[in-house]
Amino acid sequence: MELISKQKIDHFLDCQAMAIVGASRNEKSFSAQVAKQLSKLGYNLWYVNPRFEMDEVDDQRIQSLSMLPGNVNHLLILTPKSQTESVMHQAIAKGIKDVWIQQQSETPQVLELAQKNNLNTIHHQCIFMFTQPEGLHKFHHRVKKFFGSLPK
Repeated sequence: MELISKQKIDHFLDCQAMAIVGASRNEKSFSAQVAKQLSKLGYNLWYVNPRFEMDEVDDQRIQSLSMLPGNVNHLLILTPKSQTESVMHQAIAKGIKDVWIQQQSETPQVLELAQKNNLNTIHHQCIFMFTQPEGLHKFHHRVKKFFGSLPK
């Protein structure tokens, strides 16, 4: 497994706009918590879910990556493993090069696909650990830091 460096993570997070695939309307969902944190940090977010309605585009809620504006080049994948490969194929078709696959969403096939297509990919990491975590995520960050398991 490729070692993910803090520098690679910082590069990913050094963007203005980001798409979140696997976005949910449920405010208690993990994806909604991630979106709230990233919004608080000033990211311009696009929410991607095939169940969104066409009239939600004004709220930056879209049905597929093909609908993303050209200036959105960073993708956060929060899908079940069974959907991640399809999302990666869409990202490749769209020309997106910077992808964060949330831990538990990756598969060996998806990581191989990313490597074959020269994508800058973060995987096996929780985005909360690198976006000024709060609450339980802050505790988790401290534990990982104490045991030296955060990327360096």
